[in-house]
Amino acid sequence: MTVSVLMIVEGTSPEISRCVNVEETMTLGELSQIIDAALGFTGAATHLYVGQEGTQRSVYAEVPGAGEQLEDELTVAEMRPMTYVYDPAANWNIHVEVLGPSNIEGPTPMLVDASGPDVVEACSGPALMTTFRDQARLLAAGIEPDLETITLMFSYLPVMPPERMLDRMTQADPVSVSTRIGNVAEEMFFDEVAAADEQADGPGLAQHFDDFLQSRPDLLQIIDMDPHPERNPAMINAVTEFFGGFFGEVLGDGAELDLLGEMAPGPSDIFAELMRIFTPGVPFARAELPAGTAKEVREVVALPFADTVAELLLDARLLKKRDGVLTPTKAGQTFLTSDNPIPKVADNLRCGFEALTGEKVWRAIVGFFVGGQPADPEIEHWTAWLEAFGILRASGAGQVVCTAEGTQLLELHHA
Repeated sequence: MTVSVLMIVEGTSPEISRCVNVEETMTLGELSQIIDAALGFTGAATHLYVGQEGTQRSVYAEVPGAGEQLEDELTVAEMRPMTYVYDPAANWNIHVEVLGPSNIEGPTPMLVDASGPDVVEACSGPALMTTFRDQARLLAAGIEPDLETITLMFSYLPVMPPERMLDRMTQADPVSVSTRIGNVAEEMFFDEVAAADEQADGPGLAQHFDDFLQSRPDLLQIIDMDPHPERNPAMINAVTEFFGGFFGEVLGDGAELDLLGEMAPGPSDIFAELMRIFTPGVPFARAELPAGTAKEVREVVALPFADTVAELLLDARLLKKRDGVLTPTKAGQTFLTSDNPIPKVADNLRCGFEALTGEKVWRAIVGFFVGGQPADPEIEHWTAWLEAFGILRASGAGQVVCTAEGTQLLELHHA
């Protein structure tokens, strides 16, 4: 059964709260990871749960001491309202309670509501964080703040414009919160599979995968010859096939798993493949690609609009056209030579996507996914394009989240 769990950070202004749907069988130890991800904690500090029933006080900890209990002995279904204490030496106290069973069917954990900003863990509690927000508001209003407090604030937070600082201290981006929760869920799943693999007889997952590679000479050749085998479409498809088959056997038929969520190609992978296609030089007479090249482009982006993709690359100045032939520019070659090309070509990609969608729509897309702005109906028309270029990925039926590189790109555009 799915239940809704409410988390409220005590003493915050504005209120910081999250509501997340989880399985009732989740233990308090697993729930702690969801709480940390939902609120923005790193999880590096220790934590414990404190419950109170009348005069009886109970403590659940990851490593229980005298008079304490193991947090994995209690499930969410059995949990009464409790206080989750993150970093007992600080003052991060979170009220946690189960609101009741949920009638929503779908994958869990699922973010229902995110109110207030992510925590600033280094503040060691909400009091200093509230002070920082008050000073950020003065800055944004053009009023001279307290210099000592502002200096301390910029030692805790990245330097950014006053309006962005105030926004950071006021509200969280639901997409980012959902992505963090999804990442934690995937890690917990893989931990469970690894634990089951260790307890089982026979070779482990690593050995299974090595055997799979050894049985595929074509993959071994890619590893030997391709400087970035992890971006090779044939390798990605083969890895998808392996993990889908392996975990299908482990979990049984009918198991649903977003297995390659974080392994899905990002913008760097997609644009690198496109630059490889155009590196030899491709004719583009009458704004049409040759049939063979168009087929290659469609296979990379999984969209039927190969000629439009070429126009986007031209508008982004990743390709140049000389004597009717398209070849990569220096900016385009960055995808083939740099380990982290996104910051170097972010402005190029902004120009390309603004030309594709229109400047207003692209600003709405950026504002929604990383700026906390309301959704614009036009965004839905371009979701397939964002997925095609690795900026978004599907996270469930009718749901999408930003990839890590997609978030990086959109945040650069937002800035």
